[in-house]
Amino acid sequence: MNRFLKIVITVSVLLNLLLAGIIIGDIGHYFMSPKKHITLQDATATLPPDKREHLKNIISHADKDIGALRQKLDDDRKKSADILKTEPFNKAAYLMQMQDMRQLRVQITDRTADAVVGLAAQTTPQERASMADILFPPQ
Repeated sequence: MNRFLKIVITVSVLLNLLLAGIIIGDIGHYFMSPKKHITLQDATATLPPDKREHLKNIISHADKDIGALRQKLDDDRKKSADILKTEPFNKAAYLMQMQDMRQLRVQITDRTADAVVGLAAQTTPQERASMADILFPPQ
């Protein structure tokens, strides 16, 4: 075997070992890292049953209220994509569509904040701490 072929094989083996190490190391972090997402059921497990049901009712009502806005936002995204695809490009229509989408995002944020404020006013500090873990999971 000539020297060039030995070098190529050695470099190839080293690169394959490096790639295998990266993949195995990443898999280890995936399985060993703590859960970053807290489910509603886990966070409300410490609450009394009546409070748990009340919390679920408020969240489901807020989700239904915001759901229509999210659907409209999805429709507006499709419309903006269609505007981008048409020829010739209509800058004014695209900017107007982006403004509508921005207003929908503001409405979604406001309604979410209103739901959280309404819920927080009816809960104890411990229950608000559970709610904070749901809304803002630790990173």
